[in-house]
Parts: sequence; structure tokens; C-alpha cells
Amino acid sequence: MAINVKTVTCPACGAKVNYDENNKTAKCEFCGAVLDMTEEYGEKKDRERDDIQDMQIRNLMNKVTGRTTVRNTEVNNLKAKKTAVIIIVIFIFLLSGSIMFSILRNSLALTDRMNKSINSETVTDIDPFLKVKLSYYGVSGAATARVNDNNIYAISSIEKTTTNLEHLSNGDTITVKYNKDAVKDGNKKYNLLQTEKTFTVEGLDAYIEDISALEEEDLAALKKNAIDLAERECKDVNFSYVEDTFKIYAIYTMVKKDYTAQKSVFIVSFDYKDTEDGNKVKTGYFMAEYSGMKKLATGDLKINFSTDTFSYVRESYFNGFTVMSAHSTWDAVYTEVYLNNKGEWSVHEDMSPEA
Repeated sequence: MAINVKTVTCPACGAKVNYDENNKTAKCEFCGAVLDMTEEYGEKKDRERDDIQDMQIRNLMNKVTGRTTVRNTEVNNLKAKKTAVIIIVIFIFLLSGSIMFSILRNSLALTDRMNKSINSETVTDIDPFLKVKLSYYGVSGAATARVNDNNIYAISSIEKTTTNLEHLSNGDTITVKYNKDAVKDGNKKYNLLQTEKTFTVEGLDAYIEDISALEEEDLAALKKNAIDLAERECKDVNFSYVEDTFKIYAIYTMVKKDYTAQKSVFIVSFDYKDTEDGNKVKTGYFMAEYSGMKKLATGDLKINFSTDTFSYVRESYFNGFTVMSAHSTWDAVYTEVYLNNKGEWSVHEDMSPEA
């Protein structure tokens, strides 16, 4: 019979006891205890103990494994949370740093612009004469001018020099000159593109110095008015004159040499009977004097003469007065019209007795 040796634990001393499973008893060599293998250490008991031990070992292993798994999960979760917190902190730090950097950069740029604005000048080129206008007063030959500087900059504060602004005629020139080519206004600087400009005088009304400057319709109206006034004057003083003898004898155009006045004199001749000399027919003279005959810049005329006895209006420029005086000889008329005035007046004589 084959021997099948097994090992059990001595219940008395705990030593290992080898035995033949075919034997029903075994003896412990350490303490001498005899072991009954059929009851306590039988094969069935051994299997049950082995199963129990295996189960205990598995439960223990399961518990250890479970705790390990839970621990590992907790550790992993903790690590994940720490990683997330670290990432969030890093993100917030980077975002805050970016915002702070942007704010700092913009602040530095603004400060730099402000410093440049404060410490540097804004330079603008301008033509000051775009805002300079000349106003004229009076007639050609005696007009005056005024310089109007309407610059919105500080340019008007710059001292200007001008040529003579008086006794001006059409065609004269006026030069306006600034004594600086630049001016500052706070942190602004204006450079003048030009500092000198010459203006030509134009558009002035002009006195008529020659009766030939009048249109035929105007000249005819003046002649008719002079004759009508002369006839009225003779009737008013009950002067005995010969009917239908009034006619224009001569015309004088007179302008003061300082261009402060102008007049045109129409000499009207007429026949009358001298009652003190046997009703002898003689020739007398009336002077019809018109003042302020002007040629406007538009080319129209402006003539003053009386409208209470004769109405003549051409474009509303005829609206003045007439002065009449009578003389019995031509020499008296010539003396009054020419000789007495040639010192202060420029006299242009249009002799046309048959006009």
C-alpha cells in the first residue's frame, strides 16, 4: 500500500505533525500527544477548513482590494481637484496679469500722449488773407478804405502795415503786410503761408467828369428839365420872354479837384423883350445846375435833380434837385460858371448852343 503523508498542526503544542492518511492516529514528536485523525483531522474537516480559510483569505483580499480601490479613487479625485484648482489659479493669474499689463500699457500710452500734447506744439499752415477784406467808402478819387481782419485765429493780433488808405480811385492798389510769419496761441502754432498781399481798388462809384459819359436818353431828359425850369422861372417873376425861344446854349461838367463834389451846369438861352429899352429883343441866360451825377459800379447812373416840376426816373437813380439862376449876359454866366470855380474845380466845357 502506498504511503500518503500529510501535515497537520498539533492542537496541544502547535507543532507540525506528519502522518499517513491511512492511519487513524498520529503522534506529535514534540509533546507526545496522540492525534485522532478520523474525527478532527479527517479529510472532510481538512477540506472544510481549507474552504473556510480560502474564503477568509478571499474576503480579506476583497476588503483590502476594496479599500485600496476606494483609496485610489479618493486619491485620484483629490489629485484631480488639486490639478483643477491649480489650473484655475494659473488662469486667473494669467488673466489678471494680462488685464493689468493692458491697463498699464494704455496708461503709459495716455501719459505719453498727454506729455507730448503738453510739451509739443500743433503746427497749422494758414493763409491769413482768406479772412482779410477791404471795405471802401466814398467815390473814386476821394474814397477811403478800411481793413477788416476776420481771422478766427490769433492772426488778427499780429501787427499789420498798410499803404495809404485815403484818396483812393478805381485801379489804385493797397498792400497789407503782416510783420510776422508765425504766431502762437497756447500750444498751437500758426504758420502764415503769405505775409503780404496787394489788393486792387474796384467797384467805386465815380463822378461824371464829361457829359459825353451820359446816355442819349439821360442827356435828353436833363436838357428838357433845364428848359422847363427856365420857362417856369420866367413865368414866376412875370418876366416877358418870347415864346418858344428857350434852347440849350452850353453845358459844363464840373468836379472838385479833391473829389468831394460834382455838378453839371446846363446853360439855357432865351429871348425876351426889354421894356426899358423900347421892347427891344435881347438874349438872356438861365443856369440849371445838377449835383452829384455819378456813374455807379454797375454801370448805371445816379443824377440828382428836382422832381417837383419834372419827373424822370431811370432805374430809380434820378431823385435830386436843381438850382436855377438868371443872367442877362453871357459874360456874367461864364464868370460865374468857369472863372469863379477854376481854382477848386476841374471844369470840362461842352459848348453846344444849337443842341
